[in-house]
Amino acid sequence: MTSDWHVGSGLGRGEIDSLVQRDADNLPYLPAKTLTGILRDGCEQVALALDNGNERGRWHGWINFLFGDQPTLTQGAIETEPRPAVLSIRSAYLEPDLHAALKVNKHLTSAIAFIKPGVAIDGKTGSAKPDYLRFEEVVRMGAVLTAESNLDFSDYRDLPDDNKKVAYALLIAGAKMVERLGGKRRRGNGTCKITITDAEGDGQKGIQWLKENYQDIAAPPEWKPRKLSNNNAQNPEADSTWYTVSLTMTTQSPVVLPKRTVGNVVESLDYIPGRYFLRYLHQKLGDQLNVSQAISRGDLIITNATIEMTGKAGRPTPFCLFGEKLGGGLSEGQGVYNRFHEPEPQDIQLKGERGGYIGDFDGSHLPDYKTVSLELSTHNTIKDDVQRPTSDIGGVYSYQAIPARTLLKAKLHLPKSIKEHLDAAAQNWWENLKGKVRIGQSKKDQYGVVKIAAQQPEIIQPSKQADKLLYVWFLSDVLLRDERLNPTTHPDDFKQALEQALDLPEGALQEWKTDERTQQDLLSLMMRSHRTESWQVRWGLPRPSMLGWQAGSCTVYEVNEDIKPEKLAELAAKGIGDRCAEGYGQLCFNDPLLMKQLSSLKLKKLDPEAEKSIPAPAIPPDDSSFNYARTIEKAAWREAITNQALTIASDALKREEILGIKITQGNEEDSSPTSQPSMSQLGGLRSVFLKLQTQDDVGKVTSWLAALESVANRKEKWQKTEDGINKIRSLVEDPKIVWSCLRLDLDGSTVSPLNLDKLVITANGVEELKSELWAEAIRTLVDAMIRAQKRALEDAEKQAEKQTQDGEAA
Repeated sequence: MTSDWHVGSGLGRGEIDSLVQRDADNLPYLPAKTLTGILRDGCEQVALALDNGNERGRWHGWINFLFGDQPTLTQGAIETEPRPAVLSIRSAYLEPDLHAALKVNKHLTSAIAFIKPGVAIDGKTGSAKPDYLRFEEVVRMGAVLTAESNLDFSDYRDLPDDNKKVAYALLIAGAKMVERLGGKRRRGNGTCKITITDAEGDGQKGIQWLKENYQDIAAPPEWKPRKLSNNNAQNPEADSTWYTVSLTMTTQSPVVLPKRTVGNVVESLDYIPGRYFLRYLHQKLGDQLNVSQAISRGDLIITNATIEMTGKAGRPTPFCLFGEKLGGGLSEGQGVYNRFHEPEPQDIQLKGERGGYIGDFDGSHLPDYKTVSLELSTHNTIKDDVQRPTSDIGGVYSYQAIPARTLLKAKLHLPKSIKEHLDAAAQNWWENLKGKVRIGQSKKDQYGVVKIAAQQPEIIQPSKQADKLLYVWFLSDVLLRDERLNPTTHPDDFKQALEQALDLPEGALQEWKTDERTQQDLLSLMMRSHRTESWQVRWGLPRPSMLGWQAGSCTVYEVNEDIKPEKLAELAAKGIGDRCAEGYGQLCFNDPLLMKQLSSLKLKKLDPEAEKSIPAPAIPPDDSSFNYARTIEKAAWREAITNQALTIASDALKREEILGIKITQGNEEDSSPTSQPSMSQLGGLRSVFLKLQTQDDVGKVTSWLAALESVANRKEKWQKTEDGINKIRSLVEDPKIVWSCLRLDLDGSTVSPLNLDKLVITANGVEELKSELWAEAIRTLVDAMIRAQKRALEDAEKQAEKQTQDGEAA
């Protein structure tokens, strides 16, 4: 970025009207949507020139090949599925070393940007409009940001190399056309240079190829949806023994998983439904297994990916848990009641625990509790002819998303027969599940990258029955149908389905009710219905609503028959109801958390030392981000020096201690307070200090002081100061004094309220910045003290005048 830049977040704060976009580490970045849009504009300019102004020319067809179709600009009905983009661009972030250093140094995070004022000019008068003053956050120039991008031609089989060269050359040429981006880019902000690098260099070969072949290109190939790979052989029959493969998923960019749309805001789920990984399973296991058959028969189950907690998937908070309304609950780590076993206290008001995820229960402490802090990003769609977002093509909209670097856990369940089949087909087949996948909404650019890692399969251990009781905890939404095949949320229908799945006779499960439990108002069932809306992407139409029980529902039954532990383990693996392969219908049986009173337990305290962040290594001078890091450091130091100088200058004793200047009260003949020395002398002192730009300019100040001492009447004006001339001379001759005066010294001679080590991320930064900013620190301190002296003198004069008037009135 060759100038200051602003990519707005759509939000303001206090007096700031527009803040820049910041990532999860609170550092500015360039959103992928901004990069994709600005690159498309550049490529369209190239295509328009190569097509001699024809907006429907052959080169414009390659624009859609690169960036995908734009359905919002299509007039009339869309008959075919829009062509996806072969180009995928991710958000651009600061260089890794600089990003790592700023991530752990929160004192410098704010210094990377500054507040820039602006006004609107009245076209008729040429002056500023009233009430149009605005303040915008702007990132400092000099930043180098890097984004990952790739051209994925996998949807086009047997694509000729010349076609790939056309796409690449067009992209390189389009990047050359981009000169600025972001807000106010036509008024000086956002000038930039985009360089696309590959294994062969900076793309100059692509430009040369374009010069030689731009007239002889073919039309872009037709796109056809790629069929999923699938082994059509018959899978072995499933048995009752099941295995689980633990999957660790790390979001490498924000992930939007649409929950519902409210106005222009797309709200997101806080977990990844298992259905988003079915296509990925086809790609990874399709050569060894008939994945379609396994999914349809319920032999391949992928659970929802929820936030990781102590190495395992977080489980939705059970609805039987209630927390004290004041100062209690899972989030507070105390005051939690299990209403299956504890009555509601008489003098304490409870509220149900909703949302969030909990970890394993050790029996002596409350389980860990986490929520996913969803981030909100605002975007807009720019209409080309007016260069503004309009509602005709999307306008302004916001996405809620799971933040980047969120760790989630899911499981892949499969029967023993399928596992053995995969073992025979490929050794360590589960390692093929490792990789990256793009899921969710807007996955071609800014959102949706998830990295997946897999562990070795483990057998699912049987659950134990709890004294003729069966506790059931819904780990995901459960979809069931009644005898007429209609969606149902009646508890009796679930009980019947559970009896059938466990091979129990009808009536073997009964709601746990006794006279004692009824008297204590204990609960035995806490189930909530939940409706899920979904969308058919290929058809472009909504799917039927899915009605079922919400994750977190729970119930406890009395059991009149013996339940085989193997059956419980099999049902826990397979799930119950419809669409289990997509993550629905997951159950947990007889978890200790549901079987114990919790009101006396508290959350286990964590070791505070374990939460301390490790400082990043200092950035060396030969690092490419060193110069920009030093720019940020200087800005932070200047702000710290200014704030400290103003604070110290407001203290009269400090002004007397450092410069020897003070205010004396008048005598009986003249009661007016007087500045020592006079303000005219201090004005001259300030003027000479403006000449102090480096340590080589010390002589300009000392010679002025020597000249002052050589003139009797001028020297006399400094006689009543506290050795002011010598203190000023020492201030400029000893480089350490100013840092000690500002209480920013690191030598230990002064207790410092602000440690300069916290404002440095480069090697040898403290000493080099002290040397570079020494003159500026002195100028700032002296100027602040002289201005404070003038204000104090004016206040003293007003006070003396008021006392005189009060005396005359008396």
